Amino acid sequence: MSLRLKTILGVSLIEAVLLAILITSVLNYMQLANEESLENHIATTTTLFATTTKDAVLSYDLASLETFVEEILKNKDVLYVRIFSSDNNLLASGGDDQLVNMPFLIDQHYHDVTDSVYDTESLITVDGIIYGRIEIGISTAKTEQSITETRQLAAAIALIEMFLVALFSFFLGIYLTKQLKVLRNSARKIAEGDLNHKIEVKAKDEIGEVAHSFNKMINSLNQANQQSTAYHQEILELNKSLEDRVARRTQKIEEQKDKLESAYKELKLTQKQLVQSEKMASIGQLAAGVAHEINNPVAFVKSNLSSLDNYIKTYQEVIDQHQKILDNLNHDIKSTLKNEIDLLEHYAEENDLDFINEDIVTLVKESINGTDRIEEIVKGLKIYSRASDDLIEECDINECLQDTIKMLNNELKYSCDVVTQWDTLPICHCNRSKITQVFTNLIINATHAMEEKGTLTISTALSQLSDKPAVLIKISDTGKGIPPENLSKLFDPFFTTKPVGQGTGLGLSISHGIIEDHSGAINVESEVGKGTCFNILLPTGN
Repeated sequence: MSLRLKTILGVSLIEAVLLAILITSVLNYMQLANEESLENHIATTTTLFATTTKDAVLSYDLASLETFVEEILKNKDVLYVRIFSSDNNLLASGGDDQLVNMPFLIDQHYHDVTDSVYDTESLITVDGIIYGRIEIGISTAKTEQSITETRQLAAAIALIEMFLVALFSFFLGIYLTKQLKVLRNSARKIAEGDLNHKIEVKAKDEIGEVAHSFNKMINSLNQANQQSTAYHQEILELNKSLEDRVARRTQKIEEQKDKLESAYKELKLTQKQLVQSEKMASIGQLAAGVAHEINNPVAFVKSNLSSLDNYIKTYQEVIDQHQKILDNLNHDIKSTLKNEIDLLEHYAEENDLDFINEDIVTLVKESINGTDRIEEIVKGLKIYSRASDDLIEECDINECLQDTIKMLNNELKYSCDVVTQWDTLPICHCNRSKITQVFTNLIINATHAMEEKGTLTISTALSQLSDKPAVLIKISDTGKGIPPENLSKLFDPFFTTKPVGQGTGLGLSISHGIIEDHSGAINVESEVGKGTCFNILLPTGN
């Protein structure tokens, strides 16, 4: 093999390798640039469309959504659009029917696209809350066509170059070697991303044409890149402007929303308090009527039972005297009256007269105790019959607590053991019915806090409130306790830890208000897993 042939083959090989490197580098860079430009364009379009439709989605303005869909579909690259709400309901859609009805598979990058449709989505959010999303399919046909045409152009250039090298390499070996070095250096700079680099063209031959073609390709690529950057910047500025407008409008909506929520809460609180007041008034009227209706028959029954008790004692004394007379009769008289005496003894034995004499006393005694219990219940109902009164009267706190315990005895006896510790207290001036309402609420809450049968401790003692004499009432339970984060909110209206439907959240708030109306104080101490203690301070003066 001659040196010339080796030179020709070597130059041809070098040219082929350098050309392949140059073309591959340019094609790869252009493909990456096109893909990146397409992805940026798609991301910007999706974000801009999500921002544009945000208000319409928030207000469920379906007509506006349809208009936005029609507007974006005017862009021929957009093949379909779907808009969903936060609960995945389709609000609006448009585009190619086949694509609209196909299952949605998101494409994260251009190389994920297999059907010439770049499927992407964007969430519609406000302050981190998702209110919906959009799904858009954008055609990649232009990008694919551009890449294909570039590859074809590069392939054509490569074929021309290889043909020219084969034809003229024998005559231009040295020249070709020199020009190849220029092409190699240029290829490296282009591969490094220097799109402003130009290949110096000194001759008007094929190598010069190749260099000129590469320069033209680089110019086209650079212009496309600059146009894409300018378009991207323009969209970003428009997007920013829209975001500012949307942010200002959203801020106004949020301010109006906060005002409406505040007004609604105040209205709801007033409504609940009015309902509670009406309930208490109705309960008071009902209790007064029931107490009045029960009092009279109970008085009759108790009076009659007392009389019946005296009559029974008289009958028993008469029967005892008859028995003594029969026991003292002589033998002759007993013999004469034997049949009558036997009949009487048989009757007494058959009807168990001894048991009746013993049991009837117990029955009457229990009946009298029952009427006493009814009187205590009626007394408690009378307290609640004045629940809406503002009457301030002298009140024995110990007696008030005892009456409350008696009234709630039926519930307490199944849920807890009651321990009381009474101190000698001065008379307080207060609204007895409202203070009883507070005691009732706290005791019932304590029983609900003890899931298993526990211990309810109620105690009273002398104390001071703002350096003035006061009465201290402690109501403590052995229940599950209250978490520390809930203690500060315990007396807030509508705050409750009970399940939905089992509490209004007003009991403690109303109790707190009643104690404050009496110039008193109420606080709570609690430890999770050990129990809770409510402390009430009531002044003893007027």
